[in-house]
Amino acid sequence: MKIQTSIVFDHLMRAEEQGKKLVVLQGGSRSGKTFNTLIWWVQKLLREKGKTLSIVRKTLPSLKNSILKDLMEVLEMFELYNPQKWHKQDGYYELPNGSIINWTSLDEPQKIRGSKRDYLYCNEANELDIEDWRQLIMRTEGMVTLDLNPSEINCWVYELENRDDCYYFKTTWRDNPFLSKSLIEEIERLKTTDENYYRIYSLGERGIPTTLVFNTWQTIDDIPKDAQLLGRGMDFGFNSATALVEVYKKDNSLYLKELLYVRNLTMGDIIYKMNEFSIEKTDAIWCDSALPQNIEELRRVRYNAKGVEKQSILSGIDKIKRHQIFILKSSTNILNEFGSYKWKVDKDGKLLDKPEDENNHTIDAIRYVLDSTLNKRQGNYKILV
Repeated sequence: MKIQTSIVFDHLMRAEEQGKKLVVLQGGSRSGKTFNTLIWWVQKLLREKGKTLSIVRKTLPSLKNSILKDLMEVLEMFELYNPQKWHKQDGYYELPNGSIINWTSLDEPQKIRGSKRDYLYCNEANELDIEDWRQLIMRTEGMVTLDLNPSEINCWVYELENRDDCYYFKTTWRDNPFLSKSLIEEIERLKTTDENYYRIYSLGERGIPTTLVFNTWQTIDDIPKDAQLLGRGMDFGFNSATALVEVYKKDNSLYLKELLYVRNLTMGDIIYKMNEFSIEKTDAIWCDSALPQNIEELRRVRYNAKGVEKQSILSGIDKIKRHQIFILKSSTNILNEFGSYKWKVDKDGKLLDKPEDENNHTIDAIRYVLDSTLNKRQGNYKILV
């Protein structure tokens, strides 16, 4: 059996030969770090009988939707996958030589304090906090791999590079020879959407801290006729603004139109104003699920209001920043918010990975649309046999 791998696999072999305890894989988008790391771990476990590898990620949905799918594909490549050995309920797979690959999410504190393991793989390690890491490493006897996109401004993982027992390397999509042309073009489009995102996801470098969350957008007079309406997003407020925004998409560009931005109005007043926009009652309006009573009021007058499945603010910001942004000149409040939405700063003046909770009503409405309509995992690739 011959399985093609990338330079990521070679780095892991080198780290093992050097006897390193920790291996950190910092990489851009589609660099092949997760897939090749799984290939490396499977071949290592096949060389060693009765060992246990734990794969961890912060939340269960992200675990299921990403690395477990890759693990199943890697096992199939090795001609090892047996549905009877895939213990979905208990979260582990048993290899023919008795070695075990188990997986868990850390969204429940007690899961961190589980039994000891031989090896550990922290996928998207930047999602974990430092206490998660301490609990995990204290219960791991042998080698540990961590991978991450360097999207956070400050992250405890970066500090591991200074340890003597750490092998730290960076990869980009250029190190993955198995990518399609269309995926490469998608990654390289970031050069025209956000300079920081291009550094992170194309070059695999840490972003340069900037106070403003968004630093690239353009104004336009009209929405292009061939742009598709993705949906309308609504962020509720009273003392703060209630915002209703239309989000259109064409290729890799988003076009934003402000419909409503008002304060100190009841839902009855807002609905009265909404009726002026000739919104089709069957069209979805994606709303803040924290106020179900407001959603119910919209539904009672036949608007197709839907609560948004909660996702992280950073995830929503990420979806916006991956597109070229065009804002109607008449959408003054969207323009004002894009020009004033900032990252939090600590007492020492250090930027944090959290935006300030202000100047964000239209931005939240935009996030609701993107979180509800765009695939959580866009594009895919596989390493070929």
